[in-house]
Amino acid sequence: MKFKFLTSALLTIAFIIVGSQAFGQQLSKEENARLETFFKKNFGANLAPDTVIEITGVEESSIKGLKKGTFVINSAQGSQEVGFVMSQDGKYLLMGNMVDTSGFKVTAIKNLKQGAIPIPRGEFPLLMTTDGKFLIINSEIIDVSKFKDSKLAGFKEGSFTMGGRQTVPVFISSNGKFLVLGTEIFDTTVDPHKEIMERISLKGVPTKGAENAEIVIVEYSDFQCPFCKRGKDMLPQILKEYDGKVKIAFKQLPLKNHNWAMPAAIASVCAYQQGNDKFWAFHDKLFDTQKDITLENSKDKFNQYAKDVGLDKKKFDACLNSKEVKAEVEGQVKEATEVGVQSTPTFVINGMIVPGANPEGIKSAIEIQLSEGS
Repeated sequence: MKFKFLTSALLTIAFIIVGSQAFGQQLSKEENARLETFFKKNFGANLAPDTVIEITGVEESSIKGLKKGTFVINSAQGSQEVGFVMSQDGKYLLMGNMVDTSGFKVTAIKNLKQGAIPIPRGEFPLLMTTDGKFLIINSEIIDVSKFKDSKLAGFKEGSFTMGGRQTVPVFISSNGKFLVLGTEIFDTTVDPHKEIMERISLKGVPTKGAENAEIVIVEYSDFQCPFCKRGKDMLPQILKEYDGKVKIAFKQLPLKNHNWAMPAAIASVCAYQQGNDKFWAFHDKLFDTQKDITLENSKDKFNQYAKDVGLDKKKFDACLNSKEVKAEVEGQVKEATEVGVQSTPTFVINGMIVPGANPEGIKSAIEIQLSEGS
């Protein structure tokens, strides 16, 4: 979803927030607590619990009105440092290493200088015209004059593309001297989980687990996706470990490149119309025989599964051609995109997004949410 490029590297590392004293003289206790909560909410679900992060070097930056600091991330994998820039009140935070472009080296090509931006485990090279009007990143020429004012006063924001499809933000200081690559500006006062859950409708969807559970796991899935099959196989253990505390809600996300995923999604909704238990029985049939299903035989397969789980065949057949049911599936696909789901399976745990069939990530997210509720 939203943590791209530079920040995606951080999501492979675990942390426990420490280092409160490192803020000491620069941030109040309230600001410190807010930032700790911010990091926990935005990165905790994707990280294992064995790494320690210390926030150090918080001081005035070279840009008037902004502070800077460093996240020192220590784990069994080693140590990394990632810088950040934030507003004086600590509300807006831009994560990434701020690079002084005046240190870029002049190249053999007239009016062109070369530099690099540190990222976890390396550097990202780029070129810049000596007048600062254009950047060349990943073979793309970027007109700095088209950058727009960002939320963080003192920086303008633009972007370039990676791999032809991933948009990577680029920030440049208003005076053109400093660059930050591959992050976004976070509002540390906003609870991202609450905003996400407010966009998700849980009305009329299949569920499993404790009805009034403290933790709701919203699963966005595709019946033709092999990784979603792994997700289906791991969830019973999650329900067992957190018995009474967790509820799973299933949402449809058939991918366009899967040719029988949409018909399967529609068929499963039709099964749900005849009962929650009927849906889960049909759901299991689809995933357990996934390798046997093709577009050509899918209709016969779905009819057989409908019979196997005891559906009213007449109602099921009528439902398969329902425009309303197709629209319902399309609505869930749109919802997934709006909340930032980019792949299947993706699990949203009380608003915390965990991509992939990642049981440890899901458990981590559940533990974080349970600790916040205690």
